[in-house]
Amino acid sequence: MNKRTNLASAIALALGATFFSTAGIAQPNDCTGFGPMGGQRAEMRGQRMQQRQQQLHDALKLNSEQEAAWSKFQASHPFAQMQERRNERAEMGKLSPPERAEKMLESQKKHLETMSQHVAALKDFYNQLTPEQKKTFDDYQMQGPRRGARGPGRAPAAEAPAPAR
Repeated sequence: MNKRTNLASAIALALGATFFSTAGIAQPNDCTGFGPMGGQRAEMRGQRMQQRQQQLHDALKLNSEQEAAWSKFQASHPFAQMQERRNERAEMGKLSPPERAEKMLESQKKHLETMSQHVAALKDFYNQLTPEQKKTFDDYQMQGPRRGARGPGRAPAAEAPAPAR
């Protein structure tokens, strides 16, 4: 009886492992955002980003002199060129591997230049803020899911306790 129980357990375990390992394969391609729904997700992400930027703008209560630096800062944001990069990715499949590598290198150089311009615009804008506005800007930039929040509408993770001495 013990051998039958062990055999039945082994078969059940093997079937369960097979079932769970193939579940990931059966997922549709749009789960990653690069499938048919990928464009819609990117559009929604862009809309959320615009809403957050508008909230930040309202919270900062910028004066007329700061508005010009804000506009330059917003125009320099790397996400402004996202659609252009998405179109470039679609063309990549038509290229040979060496051409693709050259295109990727060119794209990285362009991205580095864009980021350099964005950092310069950010510094220019940030230096025009009052200390109170800087605190608002700093606090706002540290919010969001990448900075410890546990999901939409949830509180950020609790800070780790200080180490004991």
